[in-house]
Amino acid sequence: MIYSPETTLAFGGAGNYYFKLGRDTTVRTSFVQALALYTLRKQAVFGMESTIFFHNERYILKTKASASYFPDRFWGLGNNSQDAAMEHYTVGQFYLFPQLLRKTYKNLFLGAAYEIQNVFSFDYGAGKPAGTSIFDQQNVPGRNGSFVSGLGFVALWDGRNNAFSPNKGFYFSYYVNNFSAFLGSKFNYVTQAVDIRKYFTIAHTQVLAFQFVLNTNTGTVPLRSMANIGSNSIMRGYYEGRYTDNNLIGAQVEHRFPIIGRFGMVVFAAAGRVGNQPSDLFTFQGLKPSLGTGLRYAIDKKEKLNFRLDFGFGQQSNGSYFNITEAF
Repeated sequence: MIYSPETTLAFGGAGNYYFKLGRDTTVRTSFVQALALYTLRKQAVFGMESTIFFHNERYILKTKASASYFPDRFWGLGNNSQDAAMEHYTVGQFYLFPQLLRKTYKNLFLGAAYEIQNVFSFDYGAGKPAGTSIFDQQNVPGRNGSFVSGLGFVALWDGRNNAFSPNKGFYFSYYVNNFSAFLGSKFNYVTQAVDIRKYFTIAHTQVLAFQFVLNTNTGTVPLRSMANIGSNSIMRGYYEGRYTDNNLIGAQVEHRFPIIGRFGMVVFAAAGRVGNQPSDLFTFQGLKPSLGTGLRYAIDKKEKLNFRLDFGFGQQSNGSYFNITEAF
């Protein structure tokens, strides 16, 4: 069972398999996670995520895949969308995102990624006269479905000491992809994503974690590929997609500390915003705040694998999250 603002309660099955390839104990633990969920909002989600560290960590294979039927909500595009504008819509979609990375120098990995998303159904405007839906008024790309396909480049510096709950190290990733008709994409655009994280151990058993993310898109980007504020990993406390546009900037800090036995606690704060143009992001005006706290229970103390329960509070918004592994 999981809970988030987008799904409310979700029931189903989930499996997690953790392993090491070979006998090299210095190689970080690989994992494969799979789930099948049905929610109280009549959403069906099938998903899989994996990270496999090969011998000597010379190669890393990351994969994300999902198929879903998802009644969702939309407030319009932009950083100043209004609560009263909210509309319901429903999508059926398939998503696949594999990355193969090769170690080139110390903790530096370079590689290729292929991203494909097929939104094969998109229903909106129920009960509204033709042309009055916010999707039509804002001429939202992808409102009649979308298919995107692109081959991209990934650069990763991963100096974390643990993939699930690091307490020291530096992490940097850069991803760029050109979605074009060459690979069958129906929308032409370039996406770039930067993710920077730093972890510090303080007072022997406490962790201070920082993250900065930047996502830019240039070209005609369909709605389901746009940048969103709100998720179970950053900007907790907002419904995912409460603020949506081509570009996103965000940062967060989290203080993690033990309580007793297998139990721990965190407090976190974040801020972010979306914008139509990348230049819209670099201003303090319109930043959305997020604050919260959470509980942790160590499922596997050796691998530092935690079950987490977070409570996030945004601007006139809040959310609760049950999940496995840390937010970042």
